[in-house]
Amino acid sequence: MKIALVNNYYYLRGGSERVLFCDQAALSALGHEALPFSVRDGRNQKSAADDLFPVVSDPQRAGLLNKVRSAAGYVYAPAVGHAFGVFLDRFQPAIVHCHNIYGRLTTAVLDEARRRGIPTVLTAHDQKLVCPAYVALRRGRPCQLCIDGGYWRCLRWKCHKKSLPGSLTYAVESYANRWLGKYETVSRFLCPSNFLRESLIRSGVEPRRAVYHPNALPAAEYDPEFSAGDYILYAGRLSEEKGLRTLLRAVPRLPLPLRIAGAGPLEEELRGEIVRRRLPVTLEGHRSGATLREMFRKAAFTVVPSEWFENASMAVLESFACGKPVLATAIGGNPELVVEGETGRLFPAGDADALADEARRLGSDRDALARMGRNARRLIEERFNQQRRTEDLIHIYQQALAN
Repeated sequence: MKIALVNNYYYLRGGSERVLFCDQAALSALGHEALPFSVRDGRNQKSAADDLFPVVSDPQRAGLLNKVRSAAGYVYAPAVGHAFGVFLDRFQPAIVHCHNIYGRLTTAVLDEARRRGIPTVLTAHDQKLVCPAYVALRRGRPCQLCIDGGYWRCLRWKCHKKSLPGSLTYAVESYANRWLGKYETVSRFLCPSNFLRESLIRSGVEPRRAVYHPNALPAAEYDPEFSAGDYILYAGRLSEEKGLRTLLRAVPRLPLPLRIAGAGPLEEELRGEIVRRRLPVTLEGHRSGATLREMFRKAAFTVVPSEWFENASMAVLESFACGKPVLATAIGGNPELVVEGETGRLFPAGDADALADEARRLGSDRDALARMGRNARRLIEERFNQQRRTEDLIHIYQQALAN
């Protein structure tokens, strides 16, 4: 089967790209031809269709005209649609599998697939389909006000980086896609958490079109280490929604030093706070591949202090694959992965005292850490392994083709 894998980026930028690359490798190993389509970017991996990837203007470039064009292109990009049409005609895939297309590729790719009668499925990696600003946060707190389609609230609260123009663009994009029925041609929405599936259904998506399809990892590529290390690990993006300020407030009461692996807009703020308060925290910078896996393996446990609706955190799954329990906020899809007392512990989002208390409970019982780590690894092997995910994915493709 030929499958078009469509995503804004074709390099390892975050969790959604990791899912895409894992799927591509697994599908190819079974003899399917998985062909990527993305925006042109110097960081992209090589692809047979590189020459067809469209160029998207940078909204950060100076000039009012460029900013207006970029805003219009964020809502809908006809040039991207044309490039995707050429891609479809050249490779003639049986099905189109979209990941993150918002803001760069846009729903223009859905229109081109529809014109050619090619069925489409879309993996929802975040809250974008129910929240114009995708983070589902209002003034730093979880929010689902726009789930009823009242996207004007994004503008009212300036939900996109506290920017009125940016929030207006996001709201217009969401209204346009909803009113014009751009997502009506998507055969199946693949939801990595039941929490997200229920959110889509509440927003108006038919239950039969919203399919629970959890993220997964190739377990054989991870060598677990069940003995507890001498530090706590945070691995992920350094951004507002990830709860890092709460994590730093808890640091003086943590039972072990903290290591932070990641990069993002809060990096300098965190660095300044660590120096000012002389906290036992090491900023490791961006880490990936074997280096990051080794950091997971050598940790006592990992922490996911997110204050937004985590969907199905790849950081949680990677920690589990390496045999490490997770201390996570009881929000979004986290409780579906972190089973209290079995694969880790949960605490209320934004509560630094509760975070520290649960961390001390975890850190005080090394036997319990090893037991939870084994449970976590077993969960990857039995429920969140790539082989099972790929089998389910092919079945979903077959359903879409049959429909």
